[in-house]
Amino acid sequence: MIPSGGLSNPAQPAEFIEKVNSTLDPLIDYEMGGIALNDASLGLWVRQWRVRVDGDVVYLGPEGGDEQNAFNRPGITEVSLAFDQNMQPVIAFVQAGEAWLWWFDSSVPGMVFTQFAEMINPRLTLDDKRPGQVGSSDVILAYLRAGSLYYRQQRDRYQVETLLSSTPPCGGLACIAMTTGNRLQFAFGGA
Repeated sequence: MIPSGGLSNPAQPAEFIEKVNSTLDPLIDYEMGGIALNDASLGLWVRQWRVRVDGDVVYLGPEGGDEQNAFNRPGITEVSLAFDQNMQPVIAFVQAGEAWLWWFDSSVPGMVFTQFAEMINPRLTLDDKRPGQVGSSDVILAYLRAGSLYYRQQRDRYQVETLLSSTPPCGGLACIAMTTGNRLQFAFGGA
């Protein structure tokens, strides 16, 4: 959850506490997660997971372990990964210039694809993976639109857009993740 819906002022930059993607390879992303998909019984700091795109296939699996085909979509140029508190995967991607989200919608229930217009550099993370924060943590979908930084969150089913900054540093939104200062940090640069 982003407190008061805004950024820290002044900014309090720190090192990321987990591996984040390099903007040099927009077809791979990393996220800490549980022991297995749909299994958060040991918490969400158990294994490093990876999503990657190879041709039309989006693969998901623990880093160094067996991957599975998450879904097939042609023309993907960017990908981002998160897990919700139940270790359900959430994957944001750009396909043919349009942003999409693949996520577990409990109202279905099941995995769904949701398209977002005019969204650039969609990036994901579960904002706080610490065990004591289960009730207040959220999957955050951050992105740029019309030169401004916005976010949406899982608890709103990604339907509510909140402005974070109308003047973000630019060069593209590279990643978002928790830092050693226990804050969610946005990194810019790259595509």
